[in-house]
Amino acid sequence: MSPKKHDLEENVGKRPLWVRLVAISVVWTALALVLGGYLLSLIFHDTLEQNFDERLNSLLENLIGASSDDDASSVSLYRPMVDPRFDQPYSGWYWQIAADGFSPLRSRSLWDINLDVDFSNQVQSTSFRQSTGPEDQVLRLVERDVTILGSDVVYRYSVAIDTSELDAQADRFDNILLIALSALGLGLVAASLLQVFLGLRPLAHIKESLGKVRSGEEEYLPTDFPKEIQPLADELNALLDHNNEIVERSRTQVGNLAHALKTPIAVLRNEARMSAGNDNSQLSNTVSRQTENMHKYVDHYLKRARVSANIKTISSHSPIMPSLHNITRALNKIYEGKVITVNAQTTEEKLIFKGEVNDFEEMAGNLMENAAKWANAKVSIDCKRDGNLLLIEISDDGPGIDKKAREAVFARGQRLDEKTPGSGLGLSIVKDLSDLYGGKIKLEDNEKCQKNPGLTATLVLPAV
Repeated sequence: MSPKKHDLEENVGKRPLWVRLVAISVVWTALALVLGGYLLSLIFHDTLEQNFDERLNSLLENLIGASSDDDASSVSLYRPMVDPRFDQPYSGWYWQIAADGFSPLRSRSLWDINLDVDFSNQVQSTSFRQSTGPEDQVLRLVERDVTILGSDVVYRYSVAIDTSELDAQADRFDNILLIALSALGLGLVAASLLQVFLGLRPLAHIKESLGKVRSGEEEYLPTDFPKEIQPLADELNALLDHNNEIVERSRTQVGNLAHALKTPIAVLRNEARMSAGNDNSQLSNTVSRQTENMHKYVDHYLKRARVSANIKTISSHSPIMPSLHNITRALNKIYEGKVITVNAQTTEEKLIFKGEVNDFEEMAGNLMENAAKWANAKVSIDCKRDGNLLLIEISDDGPGIDKKAREAVFARGQRLDEKTPGSGLGLSIVKDLSDLYGGKIKLEDNEKCQKNPGLTATLVLPAV
């Protein structure tokens, strides 16, 4: 399959359902109206021509009835034709009585022109045909051969009327039909749109309900959908139940494993402390460090399991400024001589984290502690809001982190400087927690720092 054909099929597959339904409705409506209009036009034209021919035949019968024979070789009218247009020159209404070899008797409207008559073909019964009249008029002509009693002369009686009247009526009907069918088509398309949108509203309701379930506002989909949609909602609710059971089972297993490890780790830590004064002090120190790291890992995964369970139904709203000020006061005491400032670019009421305050303090605390640890003299925390997101920028004037190594620092247990105390879990915890809340963490150079490269850690989190 060529790439262009594949892209075309993919775009068709992504076309909204309402577009497909409306397109099908419009196409079928257009076809039905065009076919119906064509048939109606044919029927009207046929009926119009039949009525026109009946009128011509009636005029022909009237002409034959009004004629009389003067002698064996001539004929005349003992009364004029009823319609005065037969007396108006080139009016489009004409009659003629002609015989082969004799001058024709014709209506005054023909003036000095004769109707075209072919005497070589006999017309025993009434016949209709098209003919050309004065001033190139298109005529509908009816004719019949009549023999005068007591004479062998055959007279051709002809009556013709200009078809412009017929064409005008047909065009007027076609225009009215076109306007009427166009209005009907627009009305049907509007009705289709209304029907489609009303019919698809339950699906939009399902989308809104799923959004509320995902955001934690609701636990399950409602049960008030139409009976055609309710089975889908019931299956989704069953799927949610099944997913909750799997998550709960997994969280319980992780928690059980972490709790099972806590006791042997505690024993190892105590034994390492008790053996610190023995000859194997180097071994005990190594065991002590590793068990401490294991203890932090266990605490981290216990906390992550708790957050994973709560993240489904996030309903906590946590103002971030009090937490940032509390962390700043603690760090100012630990890192004396370094200035740590917190700046808000909007009111505190707009800086509210959609989640648990403990989780925010752990994320912000790890980033602020790292910044204070590596800063030379200054750490600044800038808080702002961008739509539905919170942006917390933590900048320091320290040595920074090489661009190639920035991704590596998020790996669990990864430390760029083994001489500096720590377990290497800080940034990993920040990344894990921010991902669970649908946020992210990114590291960039501190553009405000002049002497050193510095580092700016931007924490992006959902806002209330």
